[in-house]
Amino acid sequence: MEMGNVTFETYRIEDGIPKFIKTEYDTGYFSGDIILNNLGTYIFIQNVVDEEDYIASCVQNLLEKDDTLKEHVKALSVAVRTYIYHLLANRIFIIPDSLPQWQYRGIGYLDRIVQEAVKETKGEILTYLGYPIYSHVTYCTGGYTVPYEEIYFDSLEYSVVVEDPFASSSPYYRWTKKLSTTLLCEKLGLQRIDSVKVQNRTVHLIPDTIVFFGNKVLKTRGVILYRALAPALPSPLFDIAQNNDTLIFNGQGKGLLVGLPVWSSRVMAESGKTYRDILKYFYPVTEILKIDSLQ
Repeated sequence: MEMGNVTFETYRIEDGIPKFIKTEYDTGYFSGDIILNNLGTYIFIQNVVDEEDYIASCVQNLLEKDDTLKEHVKALSVAVRTYIYHLLANRIFIIPDSLPQWQYRGIGYLDRIVQEAVKETKGEILTYLGYPIYSHVTYCTGGYTVPYEEIYFDSLEYSVVVEDPFASSSPYYRWTKKLSTTLLCEKLGLQRIDSVKVQNRTVHLIPDTIVFFGNKVLKTRGVILYRALAPALPSPLFDIAQNNDTLIFNGQGKGLLVGLPVWSSRVMAESGKTYRDILKYFYPVTEILKIDSLQ
């Protein structure tokens, strides 16, 4: 492939100044090295970046425009950093720019408070028995966090249920969504839906088996349906009923409901709690340790 007068299979840009490479969803500016890989019909772009720059970008994209509470931003910084170090401890060094929890979009448009919060918590991670945990962030719960095992097919000893009274002020604490059966048919590969039934639920009431009756019988889980319909469904915790050609979802929370809720972190910071208070509340069996940077 040619880029200007240069033909390349792999092209690496190495210098200390920010680079501008504009793709569809990012800010355009990146620190670290940029690697362009020629894959024939398209170019795969990799960014070799300092972990603290990566953390700052991800935290920035978790915040609302009016998030100016540093203790809240610090809590998010430690949670994101912990996730990265958990992957690195398992020898996973290539991380996608878009994850279910957050997005990496480069270093453009970083608020001062984000830069300060990341710097002031540098090296701090959540640990369980001395090992970085597989931390998660959600937007809002419906009154309690959900353990990892009810969303995924594995269990984590440190993923426990935590009551979350701070979520009650969120518009997503309770919600109702009405979706057409036509949309559901498109997403699920059905020709029609005659009726729907939730056969069983997890301990914390997430639908574990949903049965759609129509031109055929289809069974699925609440989590799978949530992902298939995103962003139309805010969370996998819901009741479902049918009214003619409309399916009515009455649900709670926003996101996968595991780990640190962004909304509640902000509410706790507003009440004067520190980032350590916030993290200890939602990760009660963990310990914050400070480790040396990878650099």
